[in-house]
Amino acid sequence: MAATDLADIHLAAHAVVQLQAIDPVRWIHGHGFSVDRRWWTVELTTHGLDDTILGDHISRGDIFNIAGPALVEPAAALRLLWNTLAWGSGDSQRNNKARIASIAANRDSIAALLQEAARLSRIDPRAAYDLLRPNNKTAIGELGPAFFTKYLYFAGGGAAHHRCCILDRNVAASLNHTCGWKSLPVERNDWLASAYERYALLLDRWVEEHHLSRHDVVERLLFEDGKRVNRWAVAPRR
Repeated sequence: MAATDLADIHLAAHAVVQLQAIDPVRWIHGHGFSVDRRWWTVELTTHGLDDTILGDHISRGDIFNIAGPALVEPAAALRLLWNTLAWGSGDSQRNNKARIASIAANRDSIAALLQEAARLSRIDPRAAYDLLRPNNKTAIGELGPAFFTKYLYFAGGGAAHHRCCILDRNVAASLNHTCGWKSLPVERNDWLASAYERYALLLDRWVEEHHLSRHDVVERLLFEDGKRVNRWAVAPRR
């Protein structure tokens, strides 16, 4: 399928009204989840890694506060990743055991890679994405786009117009079904770097067009809408 023209992709009118009324401190900085701190302590220390999980409940704002050092210190980049994974997983560890083992086996090179990705996230979304998915293959075992874009997002430290935002199956479902990006895959989390670049450009346009305070308020709204879309997609038909 040919790539959908960005000019044909739009936010719904009611979504724009909602976005313009959002309190970003509550909607973004306060957006958090309970995490299984004990699980993380056991798994990280078992693999000889530092236990740097922030607590039993982690918010976006908490992770923003530890992002800065990740641009210059490999150990800080790992700390940022662990807390990103804990936030993104919540009570479900998904593939985290395999991710930790994969990273522990090559910690120095992966930490350096994550540091560079954090730096690039503030400069060039496509280059940052390409670094973690070269030739459309994951650079870090078990760390695909749905989770490494969370890392690229948090590496921005909460800057209002940080251009690397989260792209996962819920965000993709909303972009495809609600906003009209019909060429964006929704069944597989294997988006091309060019799609991530177009996503960043789309958010740029919407923020300017609708006078929004931040890029990530759009991402969160897409995420919430995408959950609705995906629930509807799997609901039994009568």
